[in-house]
Amino acid sequence: MARKTTKRILIALGVAGLLGALWLTAVVVSGFSEGFSPGGSYAEDFNEEYLVRGASGDKVAMINVVGEIFSDPENTSPGASDTNIVARLRYAAEDPAVTAIIVNLETPGGGVLASDAIYDEVREISEDLPVIALMGDVAASGGYYIAAGATEIVAHPYTWTGSIGVIAMIPNVEEAAGKLGVSLNIVKSGELKTMGSPFRPFTEQEREIFQSLIDEAYEGFVEIVSEGRDLPLERTRELADGRIYSGAQAQELGLVDHLGDRETAFERAKTLADSPDASLVVYRPIVGFLEALNPFALSSPTDQVIEELGVLRKPGASYLWIP
Repeated sequence: MARKTTKRILIALGVAGLLGALWLTAVVVSGFSEGFSPGGSYAEDFNEEYLVRGASGDKVAMINVVGEIFSDPENTSPGASDTNIVARLRYAAEDPAVTAIIVNLETPGGGVLASDAIYDEVREISEDLPVIALMGDVAASGGYYIAAGATEIVAHPYTWTGSIGVIAMIPNVEEAAGKLGVSLNIVKSGELKTMGSPFRPFTEQEREIFQSLIDEAYEGFVEIVSEGRDLPLERTRELADGRIYSGAQAQELGLVDHLGDRETAFERAKTLADSPDASLVVYRPIVGFLEALNPFALSSPTDQVIEELGVLRKPGASYLWIP
């Protein structure tokens, strides 16, 4: 009996030691993955995947912008974060074999600053390389903002795009709080310190202030579209009333260059780059050892719900289409 007990103890200790060694190895290996973060990758953490193999060494890189666009300075969340997308754009632009870029947009838009950061990168790269904005089912608001910086825009006839405008949503829970018997004691340094409080309606002064902030961001959006699409400012304002356009309607109005799909965008990219035999590539993040062991490390269920529903991650103005 004593021998059996000793044997079991030794087996248990062996298993525990093995698990401990695996954990330690994972920590060490993970520590060597510089620049890696759970939500995406920096340049050194990309794998290149061929979607179409051409006969030459030239490449057209496709960068996917899928879901709500949001700011993530630490690059800790999956999805269309500005850090994630800009890293891929720069990686493509720095590859001497890449002769053109396709920005594949499947997004209702998102944060003002995040959309602008991606637009700036697209605009800068388009000065040296052809950049084709490819619109999927939805490429609205911040998605269109980014597309305005591209060399050309390709949309499907039934794409939903446009929604050129700015929105901020500030909830009012005053009635619900009253029913629950919830009240606030507030001590503040100035009359407007609690502007936007969800526990009371706006004052007229507060509404005017918020509207001025929205109008300022809106004017910036209109100028971006006017410049990118070579449209007069007043004509752009007429189109920028927040409405959604189909891809076909957008082309008629001068907001889109070509109607088609990924193949159309690929052909346009090769034509503009004079690379008829180029390959089409996309970048995938390299998953670290710890992340491979944890299926939820790269994308938690909460992150997936947020990405699918387009839930705003923080207060503020957004270039976002919200039905």
